Amino acid sequence: MKKITLLLTTIFLISACSQNDQDFEADPASFVEYVWHSAGPEFTAENLAMLINKWNSIIDGINCSAMTGANILTPKAANDGYDFIWVLLWDSQDGRDQCWADWTENQQAAWDETIDEIMEYDLDNVYLFKPTLGKSPKMENNTGSFVNTFYFCTYNDGYSNMDLVSYQNELNSIDGFSDYWWYVTLEPQFEPADPKPDFVWLDLWGSDEDKASDQAKFSQTSLPAQVDEKFSCLPDIGGTSFNGTVIRR
Repeated sequence: MKKITLLLTTIFLISACSQNDQDFEADPASFVEYVWHSAGPEFTAENLAMLINKWNSIIDGINCSAMTGANILTPKAANDGYDFIWVLLWDSQDGRDQCWADWTENQQAAWDETIDEIMEYDLDNVYLFKPTLGKSPKMENNTGSFVNTFYFCTYNDGYSNMDLVSYQNELNSIDGFSDYWWYVTLEPQFEPADPKPDFVWLDLWGSDEDKASDQAKFSQTSLPAQVDEKFSCLPDIGGTSFNGTVIRR
């Protein structure tokens, strides 16, 4: 599998070729969708930036106003299922469905030719979620990059959504976390595979340094013990983490 660390270089190429370089993070979408992608033999940072620019031009030219932004997520650790994830942000499910229908009928065949040998997408691994904002960032992140971590969690015996709300209230009352940190919970709009999570937790930071600082502060509170008592989350050590690049705003 080709390494995709060069996506970090692509951040700067995207800034040069796209006007959509703001981060969406301060205002989460009504729906967020994750589309798995794999790199082809001709994958380079330059080719990816070129495709992103062409894709943005296509979206600008079709009736797809329901799309409110897009990102690319690169896994911190290699994953056998994908090299990176194309993230689509939507303001409604009806608008999302209409845009996908237009894309499938009028754009997909030409796009498949354009991306041939550079990358491919997996329509068997497309996942739509409805986010609920847990805490807003203190400041909007306009850098065009971020890092995030997913946890897929179930309630331990005797615990429920009320305990999650109580945990969130205590977490939100703590001062001193980084300015760009925020989080959402994600509700699957599909039938998840077993073990089915009761909730999906997504943390977002402005940088790895912010993440490390916040996690160190978090570890000095009573909250890690509460997590162990109330919830079982996968992955259980560190979650699933990504570097994020904003490609459309």
